[in-house]
Amino acid sequence: MADGTFEIMGAKLRYRRTGNSSGKPVLYLRSEESLPGDTGFIESLSREHDVIIPDHLGFGESDNPDWFRAMGDMAHCYLEYLEHLNVSQIHIVGASMGGWIGAEIAVRDRSRLSSLSLIAPFGVREKGQTYGDVFLWTPEQNIRNRFADQQLAGSFLQKEHTKEETASLLKDRYATARLGWAPRFHSPELQRWLHRIKLPVLLIWGEDDKIAPAAMARSWQAGLPNSHLITIPACGHLPHMERKDETYAAVAKFIGEQRA
Repeated sequence: MADGTFEIMGAKLRYRRTGNSSGKPVLYLRSEESLPGDTGFIESLSREHDVIIPDHLGFGESDNPDWFRAMGDMAHCYLEYLEHLNVSQIHIVGASMGGWIGAEIAVRDRSRLSSLSLIAPFGVREKGQTYGDVFLWTPEQNIRNRFADQQLAGSFLQKEHTKEETASLLKDRYATARLGWAPRFHSPELQRWLHRIKLPVLLIWGEDDKIAPAAMARSWQAGLPNSHLITIPACGHLPHMERKDETYAAVAKFIGEQRA
């Protein structure tokens, strides 16, 4: 795995690159949570694909510049990053907030993209449905409400965090609030312009998602010209962690069906 830095307007975007350099390129956009559980999914993805894993601006090891204020800034940062990579056709796989970011990129400029795989994405709202208010829940509720499997949730709750990990969690939470506070975890503008994403889109949702209810998928499908939904039973908001093998198999099959 190679680490790298991309500088944009004085800010550093940290990223890692791993996997099969001759495979199809994949930009993996992580969720807003500093949970280590997506490691297995990344390992599976990297067996056949050239996987790029950035830390979003404001998250992880990336900088949090003063000019970074909204989701549009995030999307334009990634569009410049894709120009820097000089890839012609890349597949985006995004989870939760990462899925929202992927859609915001694609609605602006899809010229370098081949497909989107969105795992329980934020960004679009279904009438009568609300997102779970992670900002009001206790830390334990935040973890438990992410998983249908409470034994798995318990394993995350038992982990003791170092000072550095705690600081990273707080940094990520601040950036999450900046992007998703109001309106809560969605963008009316994105929803109006979803029809611009004329790419194959795979939607994956846990049936028991308490953060982004699976009913949200209806609005995505109504706005997207070319989408397919897979719902996974007995699964919460993080299918790529809770049902890793099923989620990976669906994503790998979908990417494999695309020409580039």
